[in-house]
Amino acid sequence: MSLKNFLKITSRRAEVVNLALELREKKGRAASGLCWAEGAVAAEFALSLKKSRIKKILLSEEATPKCRKLAEALAHEECEAFLLTKECFDKASVLKSPEGLGLMIEPKPPVKPGSAPPKNEPVSCLWQLQDPGNLGTIIRSAAAFGCRFMILVEPSVSPLHPLAVRASAGAALDMDFLFLPEEEALALLLREKDRVCALSGDGNALNIDFCYNKSDELVVSGNEPHGLPRKVREALPLYSLPLKGRVESLNVTAASAIAFYLFWSLPPKRT
Repeated sequence: MSLKNFLKITSRRAEVVNLALELREKKGRAASGLCWAEGAVAAEFALSLKKSRIKKILLSEEATPKCRKLAEALAHEECEAFLLTKECFDKASVLKSPEGLGLMIEPKPPVKPGSAPPKNEPVSCLWQLQDPGNLGTIIRSAAAFGCRFMILVEPSVSPLHPLAVRASAGAALDMDFLFLPEEEALALLLREKDRVCALSGDGNALNIDFCYNKSDELVVSGNEPHGLPRKVREALPLYSLPLKGRVESLNVTAASAIAFYLFWSLPPKRT
């Protein structure tokens, strides 16, 4: 679709601008059935999705050339496409320095409660994460190493929060999420105990030999300030990343990414 066919928006009070603001909140996403993905990286990921999931495109008059090309590539007959003034797009944007492209996308439905994690595939479990940037970054790392299924222990920040979608580089749009309360999550992990690696500073030190041939490991990462609760640490096998410097620990995004690499990307061990 040519940019000439995009509907011009000049009012900061336009309905589509208000909808973009509503998508910042969980209530607004639930009511509309949409989520907000902003920027060129997320838009490039959206090219891999079914076009029918892309419902609205918002493009700034001052968007980068790359964003303009992506907007044209993503537009289709059933999608509403809008060309906004800079002032209008800046109001809709969640970023301090917008690139000028935002998408309203139909997310994948969550995994049905009671579903078991897939066998012979990597799985990540995130315990009550609260920062959308951290969650999105971990989703991006998990997806990069082949993970397609994540367990989110509630209360948790939504993976469809606009900042989580952006930090995930769009990967949150195509990940399967299973949301579970604490007790149900712990019960599931105990059933899968033979493949669980729970990250904790007081766990056994991971080493390369231990991590070979465990590409289906279920890696559990804890809440940002508190880590995993005591009942979880007492019930599950704990592992830590050995540190040589004087820092006490790595943050959850770095620790998770290293664990994902160790378990999910090492080649078969040579004899």
